[in-house]
Formats: sequence, structure tokens, C-alpha cells
Amino acid sequence: SDNRIQQTEQAEPTSSPENIIFSVVEARSLTVSWDEVPPSGQNGPITGYLLYYTNTTFSDTINIIGGENRSYILTELRPYTNYTVTVSAYNDVGTGPTSDNKTQLTKQAKPTSPPANIFFSSVETRSINISWDEVPESRQNGPITGYLLYYTNTTFSDTINITGGENRSYTLTELR
Repeated sequence: SDNRIQQTEQAEPTSSPENIIFSVVEARSLTVSWDEVPPSGQNGPITGYLLYYTNTTFSDTINIIGGENRSYILTELRPYTNYTVTVSAYNDVGTGPTSDNKTQLTKQAKPTSPPANIFFSSVETRSINISWDEVPESRQNGPITGYLLYYTNTTFSDTINITGGENRSYTLTELR
């Protein structure tokens, strides 16, 4: 008998990477990993991956060279922001289909700016009302849960903890 081995031509992958997970979630980074393309859908050696990520105002593509490299750390992300990721594999012939979307919310971080526009009203002999606008949304980095009001005069200083992000005014009393 004549045993012949015939090898078919390589083709672009016909399956996508599976099981995208976010193994580490931080305020400004996400570690993304995935399983390899099932062997029946590789159609030749996988030589890399394209990782697509997006949020409501931004999108980018990362080229990850090497079929064995199945994780990537996305950095310089915005805190408390949803990022959607898809991955496709490629080989020497072309790029395969993208995986299902996977979305992850980055962790919160402290606000990166103070509240805007401080106002003084109802100034009386021994009291004053202080109010302020909220921290600009792009600088909140998560829900505002309260404010610290620092005040001082020539002989005294104190800090008031104001709970609740919706509370944006306070009346200082018993002033001298």
C-alpha cells in the first residue's frame, strides 16, 4: 500500500479565541487573558492576536505578536469606566473572526480635582454658609461619597466630614 500524506493549504482562522477574562482589575489597568482558538478553527499556526478595546469616547487596537501570548495588560485607563474588549487571532494568511464582547468596569480612584466654584452666602457675625459645585464628572473617578471641609483662622483650624456626595453646602456656626 502507498501511504501518502497530503497537507492542505493554510487558511485564515475560522474560529475566535474563547473565554476572555479580566484576571486583574485596577483603577487604571486591566489584565485581559483568553484561551487559544480551538484547533479545528486555527487553519495553521496562530502567529498573533489583535486585541480591540473601547469605551464611550475611545477605541484602540493592540497587535500581540506570538500565538503563545494570550494575555495583555491594558494601561493608562480611566478609573470607574467600562471597557469592552474583543480578540481575534491571526496567522500567516489572515485574521479570523472576533470573539464575543466582554465588558469590565475599572475600579474607582480618588477624585483628581477639587469641587468647583466655592460660594459664601448668609454671612453673619458668627456663621457663614459655604456651598460648592460638584467635582467635574471627568474628574470624579467614581461616585462622590462625601466632602472634607477644611477651615482655619489665625488661632484655630478644623475639618468637617460631610457625608453624601449630594450634600454640597454647610453652615459653619459659632465663629468668632
